[in-house]
Amino acid sequence: MGAALALTGVLALTGCGRGGDNGGTSVGFSAGFLDSPFNSGLVKAVESQANADGSGLSMLPATDAQSDPGKQITDINTLLTQGVQGLVMFPSDSDAIVPAIEAANAKNAPVITVDIAGNGGDIYMNIRADNVAMGRSVCEQLGAITGGKGRVLEIHGDLGTSSGFDRNQGFNECMSSRFPGVEVVSRDAKWKTDQAVDVAQTTLSTQDFDGVFLASDSVMYNGVKNVMSDMGKLQPVGTAGHVPLVTIDGTKEALQGVRDGYVDAVVSQPVDLYGKYAVQYLRDALAGKQYQPGPTDHASTIVEYKGNLADMLPAPVVTTANVDDSSLWGNQS
Repeated sequence: MGAALALTGVLALTGCGRGGDNGGTSVGFSAGFLDSPFNSGLVKAVESQANADGSGLSMLPATDAQSDPGKQITDINTLLTQGVQGLVMFPSDSDAIVPAIEAANAKNAPVITVDIAGNGGDIYMNIRADNVAMGRSVCEQLGAITGGKGRVLEIHGDLGTSSGFDRNQGFNECMSSRFPGVEVVSRDAKWKTDQAVDVAQTTLSTQDFDGVFLASDSVMYNGVKNVMSDMGKLQPVGTAGHVPLVTIDGTKEALQGVRDGYVDAVVSQPVDLYGKYAVQYLRDALAGKQYQPGPTDHASTIVEYKGNLADMLPAPVVTTANVDDSSLWGNQS
């Protein structure tokens, strides 16, 4: 198996399984957590694509593991018991999800992971933005804003997830190589709003920073914004006391922050494309189509990632110049 996934027997699954209202092949969606606008938007994008007329699929309601890897494994086993013929997974933990992926493999149910990749088992396709590149984009924005000097606070996500690890890696490697005059203070918020708030309160009250990087504005922005406002550190660009702020995700609130001048730049994840291509690849898997590394027909590149394939979708940098672009998912919510 591995990167060029062999789908022996999968062709026989096409059109079979426990169909839903539209009579399509029954598939499932297991979400590791659904506690932010990004995750809710992701579920909506995938479900709407899967249940659209003509998709040939019928997706059961998404399960929510509430950040519990054990519960996510149980959720997936339950979906498999219900007879789903394929699965989309948004893992809560890239390593802990592996037994669930292997359980799906044992039932010849192809697996697609979205945003956060799995670190093992046979995955037909990981659909992600290039998280290392996203971290690098944040570095380039803050490096330019600070003039390559000063101290920057990085509030990152769980390094046990592929997205958390890769964004942290891209950001810090870029800072070290391109802006060595910037001191990076990294703190872990575990993709949790309350932990991001605690980090912001502790660090911003005891140290001065020349910039802040939020690894997920969906999870962190509103809480950190309130902390900065209470401390008098939330000032518009170009005014005294402004602390440069760059984020990843691209929620409606973060884009409004760009318009209001509180957020200098956002790296926007392509949530709508996650939904589109999660369903496309699931259909391709059920049809027996195989992919190899290389450029795609939708401005991305398929690469090898931990023994499987990953479609790395582009993630644009948003500033005042393009914040009103209607294609940004935060402008569609």
